[in-house]
Amino acid sequence: MKTLLCTLILATLGATAAQADTITITFDQPNQVALPGTTVEFFGTLTNNTTGTIFLNGDALNIAGLSFTTTDQFFNNVPSSLAPGANSGDIELFDISASSPLLDAAGFYTGTYSLLGGIDGNGQDVLETNPAAFSVDTAPATSPVPEPASIALFLTGASTLLPIAQKARKRLGKTA
Repeated sequence: MKTLLCTLILATLGATAAQADTITITFDQPNQVALPGTTVEFFGTLTNNTTGTIFLNGDALNIAGLSFTTTDQFFNNVPSSLAPGANSGDIELFDISASSPLLDAAGFYTGTYSLLGGIDGNGQDVLETNPAAFSVDTAPATSPVPEPASIALFLTGASTLLPIAQKARKRLGKTA
């Protein structure tokens, strides 16, 4: 009987210790465009979905690509803890700069963002089951807009060819 009681107590404690702390990360705009030389800011809301206070001790940011420079805003903006059911409000989580088009081909790059912490102030557990996904597009679809120099060149060419076309038309009209 003692063995059964001890086994049940240990199983209960083990299940409590294995229970994952749950934080939800919701990005305002998870998919953004960053042309070389520009920086995009990722804002989001952190929500504590548990019945206990969660301490936020750090984060982990990963993105593929060599030309990206990340600026982590965790210690500037993220609260040190979230009460049960509370959220952080809309805060800046990190920035990504696209620096060199020579290092990475233009395209769609994905990344993940996770929070570290736990129910105690020293915890370094990953706080969500699935890291929050985001992406940076370095080759957005654009509509072609002619440059002013191209428009000027077209008008110059048209104004030169118009009198020639009119003379040719007159010659064809007289011979016919």
